Amino acid sequence: MSKAKRANHSLLLRDMAAMGVPLDRSVDGIDVEIEQVGGVTDSIVFDLDDGRCGWMIDLLITNQTSRSIWVRDVDLRPRWPNPDFECLPDPKEVGGKPYYYYYRFPGKSAFEMPRDQVINHVLLHGRILKPGRPVEGWLLGIGNPKPATLLLGVHVEVELAIIAYDHSEYKEKIALWVDPVMTRQQGSSRRISREGLYASERSQSPVSPNFDKAGKVPGAESAPVKKINQGS
Repeated sequence: MSKAKRANHSLLLRDMAAMGVPLDRSVDGIDVEIEQVGGVTDSIVFDLDDGRCGWMIDLLITNQTSRSIWVRDVDLRPRWPNPDFECLPDPKEVGGKPYYYYYRFPGKSAFEMPRDQVINHVLLHGRILKPGRPVEGWLLGIGNPKPATLLLGVHVEVELAIIAYDHSEYKEKIALWVDPVMTRQQGSSRRISREGLYASERSQSPVSPNFDKAGKVPGAESAPVKKINQGS
């Protein structure tokens, strides 16, 4: 099946699921569907002050089976060695004021993002992908230094793997824009919905968040975090 046909097939099945038609995509050879969403420059890899690199990936993850999947770990596998990759820790777990639950990369004036737009804690603290419940948002992580030859504007392909407790791996190839100093474009193409991490439907005219020089979303306040059954 071609990429275009797979995309149309995926949209059709998602519409059927929204109408309440019971589906089990495992018979289709798909257990966990990992989709990269947003514009071509939204998901990026960039340099950190300490020499490592930061990863920001805009994702939609759906358990297409009829059973819950328990998540053990998330791994990112570029073409260079990346054994020290780790997801940013949940700000709710590391302390801080409830009204300032922001994920933050290390470094001076580092980029930060409201907790309700990030899926790290859903995958690694909630640990359960429930059947048919899409998880939408940003995966934020830190990894080994990228090659110096990767300059601004280059696209790199990496493998994202979600590892379950039964050692099953659910993998997908994704493409990231290389932006060494993270000069994010203003007015990029998509904004994450604030209706919750479990997206019941996609926006018809999506827009990406605008970032100021400090890496924050101007005027954005962290919305109250919904209680999620996974124990987020």
